[in-house]
Amino acid sequence: MDLVTLVTACALAADPKLLHALVWHQSGGEPWAIAVQEEANPRVYRSMHDAIGEARKSSGGNAVRVGLAGVPVLPEKVSASVLLPCRNVAMAAVQIARHASRCRTHPQLKADPTLCSVAVYRGSWERPDITFAADVVATVRKGDAPNFDMPRGTRTDIFDVAGDHNTASEPPVIDITSTFTEQARSWSSALFPTKSEPSAEQSERSATATAPTAELPSRASPAPFPFKANPQDRDLFVRRVGTGRP
Repeated sequence: MDLVTLVTACALAADPKLLHALVWHQSGGEPWAIAVQEEANPRVYRSMHDAIGEARKSSGGNAVRVGLAGVPVLPEKVSASVLLPCRNVAMAAVQIARHASRCRTHPQLKADPTLCSVAVYRGSWERPDITFAADVVATVRKGDAPNFDMPRGTRTDIFDVAGDHNTASEPPVIDITSTFTEQARSWSSALFPTKSEPSAEQSERSATATAPTAELPSRASPAPFPFKANPQDRDLFVRRVGTGRP
């Protein structure tokens, strides 16, 4: 899967071209990137596991920016749920869309809500990062943000959910479809338990006790077919003409 495909599928709340440019300037398209304050370039790790472990070791209590779009989060809160590529881009798109609405009333930046929303996202309302935002907007206008293949196994399921990461093991990425299938099987087993097969001894004993003695029909006098009911019995069920209630 390539970067453009992922961003287009996941940036549902904002312009995919804007998010593509933002991802390029923020992380260079690296899904396991961690940007620490006062460092010019983000730290890039080989796996989500390494990124989470190193991010949680960050000191100072300042928020770090994680993943493709640099979602801000406290170091101790860094987990797979904010690093999953599609989810990370979707979270950034939602924040930028919210900022754009408020930017229309910003005293200095209301003339360009797009520039304002990216600047506030990358900085804050008190100190918007206008330089970063200007670079992103320029890339959008030129359309020169590069496209390249994402790491193998990257998904575009926006509903991907992952729990907090356990640094002692590989990051747990939950596949909803397989999880739902297992739950459905367990529910079905509970509602409709499978009857156990009777043993051979029980089957034989039951057959001996209940088997009727069948008699072969005589060839000379076959049973009449179709069956003709007794006229007296028919009168019990057929409403007679002239005897019904008015």
